[in-house]
Amino acid sequence: MKQIEEAIEILGNAIRGSAEYKRYQEKKERLHHLPELEKQVMEYRRKNFELQNSQNAAGLYEATAQFEQEYREFRKNPYVSEYLAAELAICRIVQQINWTLIEGLDFEVGFEE
Repeated sequence: MKQIEEAIEILGNAIRGSAEYKRYQEKKERLHHLPELEKQVMEYRRKNFELQNSQNAAGLYEATAQFEQEYREFRKNPYVSEYLAAELAICRIVQQINWTLIEGLDFEVGFEE
């Protein structure tokens, strides 16, 4: 387990040293200086998370369209769009790490019928 913990620490350091992470931290800090906007962004993120994890598949298309319409102007704010883009870049790095790990292991991720 110690070897894994050391590898995780090295990976964490590599991520923290990346341009994507530094950009994310910069955008996060800039947004933090605008508390009302930061609150709105966190509310947007919460609603987006709930929408993506909704169990209501039947109404998902309509709910997504309504959500996008509701936040269309909000997303045009450069502080918001730049923060969300930087956050997405970090999420994609984490996704790539997860997929690379799973692909390299004999680990079942799906369900077969």
